[in-house]
Amino acid sequence: MKYQFKDHLPPVALGVLLAGIFILGAGVLAPAAPEPGVELADVPFYRLPFGPDAEGRARPFWPSRLRTEDGRFADPASIRSATRCATCHRREFEEWAPSLHAIADRDAIYERAVKANEALHRDGAEKARFCEGCHAPGEVLSGRTNRFKSVMPSEAATEGITCVMCHTAVHADPREGNGALTLALNTGIDGLSDAMILAAPRDHARAFGAEKTNALIASADFCGGCHTEAYDGSMSKATSRQHVQTTFAEWQGSWYARNGVTCQDCHMAPDPAAYVRQIRAGDLAKPERYAHNFVGSNYLMFDTGLGSNLTFLRGGILPGLADARNTALIARQGEATRALLRSAAGLALRGASVEDGTLRFTVAVQNLGAGHNLPTGVIDQKYMWLEVAVRDASGAEIYRSGAFDAARGETDPGAVIWREDFNDAEGRRIPDHLTFNTATVTHLRKGVPPKGEDAVAYEVPLPPGAGGGPFTLETRLWYRVATQEFVYNTLKTDLIVPPFELAAERFTLPAGKEANP
Repeated sequence: MKYQFKDHLPPVALGVLLAGIFILGAGVLAPAAPEPGVELADVPFYRLPFGPDAEGRARPFWPSRLRTEDGRFADPASIRSATRCATCHRREFEEWAPSLHAIADRDAIYERAVKANEALHRDGAEKARFCEGCHAPGEVLSGRTNRFKSVMPSEAATEGITCVMCHTAVHADPREGNGALTLALNTGIDGLSDAMILAAPRDHARAFGAEKTNALIASADFCGGCHTEAYDGSMSKATSRQHVQTTFAEWQGSWYARNGVTCQDCHMAPDPAAYVRQIRAGDLAKPERYAHNFVGSNYLMFDTGLGSNLTFLRGGILPGLADARNTALIARQGEATRALLRSAAGLALRGASVEDGTLRFTVAVQNLGAGHNLPTGVIDQKYMWLEVAVRDASGAEIYRSGAFDAARGETDPGAVIWREDFNDAEGRRIPDHLTFNTATVTHLRKGVPPKGEDAVAYEVPLPPGAGGGPFTLETRLWYRVATQEFVYNTLKTDLIVPPFELAAERFTLPAGKEANP
């Protein structure tokens, strides 16, 4: 044995030496791994109509402020569908799937509005990067928001704000807004196969659960990257910055921000309405967990009573869900949405009197539970109004303001309305969300601030024989997610968008003295 070892040692040693030389040579001579992502020059026919920035650098995603961490385009093949995440994260997937985040780029209202705006200008498809940066970030970052689509879609192309769009975030600028988020789509994805994720879950967690990312997506700053919106000359007719959505700033200046209550605390609580009631009761404890439901205010997109119209409005059924399960999840989200809306507002009577044949009273519209204005967001379509009716002692109606015509889908033009208006360069109101033609943004009445109220005074001439009362005052606060002009002009349908009742109260108005509710 000893002699056999001596005989075989030289060739074994030579083999080891040659193997080492081969491995070393392969490492030196082998081409370097390609840099992740795609260069601008490698995206055929990509248009840059807005020119470079002040330092002369290209702005491939402008006028959206969205960008990748390394400045390169994302490879569509690296943008995973949420259906793949659902293999292990089924609960989170089913919370997210009915949400507006999941259909941010496919719902008919948004899609038709973008197409209408694109048709306004030669560079409309490129101007739409402003919209798509928040509604379809994967499409923008992979170079598909372009007149010529020369890039294949990712498997998540129809999923709006899908999993990787949040779980690769590394920076947000909530004051700049307009999609001011930086996503590590090229450098922050693990690239592991499903089998390798199961074999090495910590590597997967390090990529999508990085400490920096987790801290960012738990903050209100992250939400503010998109929920701050302003128009400028690059994508509209504005000659100065026009503030359109100020949700982050509304929260930042509120009691909620000062007390550490964030967007996620309310909108990602498993039961958002219950959490709002908890806060209103003075308990600021954080939710026991954060769900991926992102419950908001768009009740219409969860109204299962609309039948096939709802499927049309939502842009079909999201991949990964059977029809029956999809309907059940939408119905569950609808219940949560309606409950959250009802937890936000209140109505109170601030005074009433009868003098010189005139009934005077003041109704306070209260923001009791929202950590931002009520209403908030882009509210040229979403709007709120107050309906009041006065009845005399016999029950006969002697005054009404704010009635809704359910047959025509029209709100009383004399109603007190909380809404912003988009105006063209001549100062005329734009009723159908033509963003690219907007020159100024004005308000009929600004939203009610958090924990604040807006007092509305009425004077009602009393008819002969009405006497001194008592009178009954019926008040209802309504909310609607789209104007009928938009539905007719842009959706091209006669669907009546129903309003939602936020609050209702009845008061007795005694004559000659201040009334108590």
